[in-house]
Amino acid sequence: MLTLKQLRDKRALTLREAEGLRAADGTFKDDQTRAAFDAKMAEIDGLDGQIRAAESAEATSGPGGANADQVREQATAQERARITGIQDAVRLAGLDAPVAADLVSRGLSLDAARSAIFDKLAARSQQDATRHQTVEMGEDARDKFVRGAANWLFVRSGMASLIAKHEGVTVDKLQPGEFRGLSLLDLARESLVRNGVNVRGLDKMAIAGMAFTRSSGYQTTSDFATLLENAMHKVLRAAYATQNDTWSAFCGIGSVSDFRAHNWYRLGALGSYDSLNEAGEFKNKTVPDAEKTTYQATTKGNIVGITREIVVNDDIAAVMRFMDMLGRAGKLTIEKAVYAQLTANAGLGPTQSDTNPLFHSGRANINTTAAAITVASIEADRAVMRSQMDPNSQEYLDLQPAVLLVPVGKRGDALTINDAQFDPADSKFQKPNTVRGLFRQVVDTPRLSGTRRYLFADPSVNPVFLVSFLEGQQEPVLETQDGWRYNGVEMKARLDFGVDVVDYRGAVTNAGA
Repeated sequence: MLTLKQLRDKRALTLREAEGLRAADGTFKDDQTRAAFDAKMAEIDGLDGQIRAAESAEATSGPGGANADQVREQATAQERARITGIQDAVRLAGLDAPVAADLVSRGLSLDAARSAIFDKLAARSQQDATRHQTVEMGEDARDKFVRGAANWLFVRSGMASLIAKHEGVTVDKLQPGEFRGLSLLDLARESLVRNGVNVRGLDKMAIAGMAFTRSSGYQTTSDFATLLENAMHKVLRAAYATQNDTWSAFCGIGSVSDFRAHNWYRLGALGSYDSLNEAGEFKNKTVPDAEKTTYQATTKGNIVGITREIVVNDDIAAVMRFMDMLGRAGKLTIEKAVYAQLTANAGLGPTQSDTNPLFHSGRANINTTAAAITVASIEADRAVMRSQMDPNSQEYLDLQPAVLLVPVGKRGDALTINDAQFDPADSKFQKPNTVRGLFRQVVDTPRLSGTRRYLFADPSVNPVFLVSFLEGQQEPVLETQDGWRYNGVEMKARLDFGVDVVDYRGAVTNAGA
């Protein structure tokens, strides 16, 4: 038991420690420092109570008087009552014993300790509420059914590796769990049972029909229809994403907000800065006139029906394979649309508003000297692009070829020219290859025939062909409705995009040889 002097000394030391935690302006550097200060002040409150009790006892008997033993016994009893009270409060609050030990060692009064206990209970209640909210926002039984059953459909139809590749996971992550081994009809029956529907005595066609329409809540889609849509949409997107294409290498990508024609402007160059006159005044610079063209998106797509017969016959593999083909067809639809324009007019591109094709000598984007792929001919093609000027013919655009597009039969020559250290045409003297590494990408395609080649600038800098998507949605969208022509559901896959020429300066063509 501390004497009155020891209690006063401890209080003074604790007060100095508390003041050391606070800046001169009374602020704290962080929340942790503020919490430590509050703890010190609570300890001082406890010491004040002990000091008052000791002073009262000393005033009654005097220091070292005849009643000194009685005073010490009284102080000891008060300390025991404090410790017992704190321990009881901690136990009633459902907190651990270390909490009581900490409150006792800090010298807190019983009232101060109870306040600290209430703070801990409030913090724990907030944590519990946060955990409860997290659980509520997680997967519910319906989500788990759709996810697990869909994984089983992927495994059964042989699409698990495709989905895993698209989602960047291993196949073993697509665990079907309790749904392994179930047929489509089993899943239809399971969806009904989960929604409280008694299926006893119903035949297969009735179960399949009800599964397409019975939902888990007011104005919600049937769990079974949601399952099929979820699985088929994933296959569609994965197939679309993994289908190879070449258009994305040399086409720009844009977005439109609706199906109307949108304007694309190409401004003229500002030229160089003007010199200041004698008065030091800056001259006004007018914005040069701009070229204008338009681009827009249209809709392409197909409908696939999932009938009750498919469910009864358990023909999910055929449906998933068809959805895989539909997804790949979406990417190929864009590919074909781009090359339909590029190869128009015998490879000179689509007809423009001036009735001339995209590639024309009047646009200075065609090398009229047809030549095979050599260092000299590629250098000449590059010079044609480098000579392009802005719409007002005021300044060079300084464009550089980035992509070389050739027919499949010219791929070897194209790669050799782009990678060779020396000019392949002059092996005797090992003349340096001046166009080595000129192209960041060499693209070949069977959609081009003959010998004609195309050089494109970086499409992010100066696009020639622009592929624009509605609201930036670059993947097919799968929409579902109750079947009107089918006894089941109809699923519509659509892709909203457009392919347009927005400029001619970022490309050069050569008929080749």
